[in-house]
This record gives sequence, C-alpha cells and structure tokens, in this order.
Amino acid sequence: MTLLEFALHNVRQRPARNLLTVMAVALGVAAAVALTGIAWGFEASWQKANDARGTDLIVTRLASTNAMPSPFRAEPLQGELRGYPKVRDVVGLLSEMLGVEAGAPPLFVFGWTHGSYLWRHLKLADGRWPAHTDEPAVVIGVVAAGLLAKKVGDTLEIEGRRMPVVGVFESTAAIENGAVLMTLTQAQQTTDKPGKVNVLNVMLDADATDADVNAIKARIRERAPGFVAITSGELVGQNTVVRIAKAMSNATTLIAALVGILIVFNTMLMSVNERTREIGILLALGWHRRTVIQLVCGEAALLTLAGGIAGVLVGVGLTLQLEHLDLLRGKIDANFPLSFLLTMPLLAMLVGTIGGLYPALKASRLTPAHALRQE
Repeated sequence: MTLLEFALHNVRQRPARNLLTVMAVALGVAAAVALTGIAWGFEASWQKANDARGTDLIVTRLASTNAMPSPFRAEPLQGELRGYPKVRDVVGLLSEMLGVEAGAPPLFVFGWTHGSYLWRHLKLADGRWPAHTDEPAVVIGVVAAGLLAKKVGDTLEIEGRRMPVVGVFESTAAIENGAVLMTLTQAQQTTDKPGKVNVLNVMLDADATDADVNAIKARIRERAPGFVAITSGELVGQNTVVRIAKAMSNATTLIAALVGILIVFNTMLMSVNERTREIGILLALGWHRRTVIQLVCGEAALLTLAGGIAGVLVGVGLTLQLEHLDLLRGKIDANFPLSFLLTMPLLAMLVGTIGGLYPALKASRLTPAHALRQE
C-alpha cells in the first residue's frame, strides 16, 4: 500500500467528521470564488461595453473614482479635443443609475449623443431609434425589457418623467442589455444636468500608434488641469465599486484561509490523538518520522483539496444564480479565469498542509513505547 493509498484509507475511516471539514472548506472557497467572480465580472462588463463602442480613450475628471464619474461641462474641452492630431471623433456620454418604475430595481440610464458612433454596435430587436436629439423617447436593452415587462409602445417613468419606449435593442455587452438608453440631450434634461457629461469618449484614427495615444494623454494633462485621458480599462480599474468588490473578495479569501487552517488543525489534531497507538505501531515497524509527517499532512491536503474542488463548483454555480437576481441582472457578467479556478484548490491544499503541520509534528515526535501504552 502506497502512502497515498494509506492516507485515503485513513480519510475514509472517519467519514462524518471529515465530511464536515470538507464542507466547511468548500463554503469558504465558494464565498471567495463568488465574490471574486462578481468583482471581476463587473469590471469585465464595463470593459466590454467600452470596447464594443469603439472608444479608444476616455477623458474625465482626474479624481473621478466614484461608481459614475463626476459630471462636468463638455464644452469647451470637447471642441479642443476634436482638433488634436489622430482624433476622429469626440462624443459626450452621461451615465446614471436611476430608479425606473415603482418597484423595479435601479437600472443604468445612458445618454448618448444622437447619431454618434456609440450607437453603431447596437442591434435593434424591435421598434426604432430616437428620431432626433430632442425626442423625449427611450430604447431599452433586452434584459431591461424583461425586468420591467415593457415593450415598444409602453411608457417608462424615470425620475418622475414618463417617456415612451420606441425600441428594444441587443448589445454584445451585458451591462448595456440591462440599461435604458436615450439621447444625451434628454438624459441631461431628465437628470437636471444641462450641458454636462460623465466622460468624453475619444475615437482615434485607425493608424494611431501608442506614441499618438501617449501624446494625447500628455497634452490633456498640460492643457486641461483637473482632467485626465485614460483607457477604459484604467477607468474601470479605479472605479470605487470595483475596488470595494475586489477588496471584499480579497478579505473573504484571507478569512476563509485562516478559518480553514483552524478547522484542519482541529480535525487533524483529534485524528492524531485518536490514532496514537496506530502511529506508535508504525514507528515501531520502522517508519521514519518524516513519513509520519507526510502521512498526516497528506490527509489534511486531501481533505482541503476535496473542499477546494467542491467550493469552486459551488462558487461558480452560486455566482451564475446571482447574475439572475433582479438587482444584479444586466449589471454583471461573471468572469472566472481558468487560472483562478485552478489556483483555488491548490490554495486550499496549501491551507490544509499548514493546518495539519503541527498535528503531524506532534505525531512524529511520539515514541513507540509511549504510544503503545495509550488506550
């Protein structure tokens, strides 16, 4: 019988206790996986939306780290940007999370410049687009249409203002499918922010190089104090919601690791105490003390590996279910990199090995004579 087979045999000898240990580890891993998936998913959703729109650079306030960047007056900065080399178009965008209809969860409401490139990646599923910039009408994503139970011809109340739904659209970005879209002029009127935008979306010429991008960034810093030109990934990365979500996932992972170490420590210590005579016999038969350490740590690693695998499966399933909650539907697109999913069981094994180290050392220090006297 190999050492691994011996460890598996010992694990099966105490099914109830070991199953509880596996479940406790699995719950901790599942919580870490779910929170991390949501945090990365929220970041990826915004990144995907900006990429789908064809935006190369985003100009916003230097200190805008809120969920929605702080609004500012688009002019004269927008006009100046249009004169920069390699800049094809500059489009204002106003984004807010607003209450839409009584009893419905808050949704993202986007205001885009009518006829700009921002609309091109959307696919109209039903109805039409707003006819002109001053038309008080909205189009809604397919997910938002389901959440609100609205179709073309219905009306939608936003901030106390009723507007007709003239179209339903589809997007490759989940966060847009769960949003309400109107012209920038109408969004400014609805939110009482005339002439203001959250960001200026900059589209560059197809032949623009990294040097051109860096030159534009430097020029913005010099010519527009208080503003910065960044990529969509940089903007999302400094978003307060994303940073809080990532901090929570990191904290949960750390807490789960510490709790896992204590649980495995307790389980393996009880196991060693109950198997004192067995360990004494093994030592009397010529087992090396390092082999005893390997056996006990191996049992701990097997328990936490099983818990880690189960936790990853539960965490992924839980996150996929959370995506369909009304409060989160259309706002996140869970993201689980394969490297992360493979790392979590390995991290759980490391936690198990650390938790089982002291019981293993205790077992290895037993003398056969003392161990065989134990009842």
